[in-house]
Amino acid sequence: MPMSIRPPKQLSDAAQDPLAAALQHEAMAEKAGTLARLTGKLEAALAALAETEARLAAAGDDVPRLEARREERLALAGEALWHVVIQRELCGLRRHGAFLDHMGVPKPVRLRMGPAVIPAKG
Repeated sequence: MPMSIRPPKQLSDAAQDPLAAALQHEAMAEKAGTLARLTGKLEAALAALAETEARLAAAGDDVPRLEARREERLALAGEALWHVVIQRELCGLRRHGAFLDHMGVPKPVRLRMGPAVIPAKG
């Protein structure tokens, strides 16, 4: 019996249907755009955290307020990282180590990756 070889279904469907290929291209472009926006938010959160840590290192009397601010910014940076990692995985990017090193994500932020839990003020 002769053996036939077929391309994977993903490739054969896109090759036969130009509308599906265009839709798939548009979806991937939207995912990439979202990833870029989320990465920008992560960069801003990391910069805000670094600024707070620098103030804390040079602080005199205002240490408790700055420590609370640092915890809040650490939680927000962890949440921003969580969003970026989820979007990277949706784009098919499964290995995050080199990305995290390139972005300079500190270990405390990596450990806080997930939804931000910020205590209520009052």
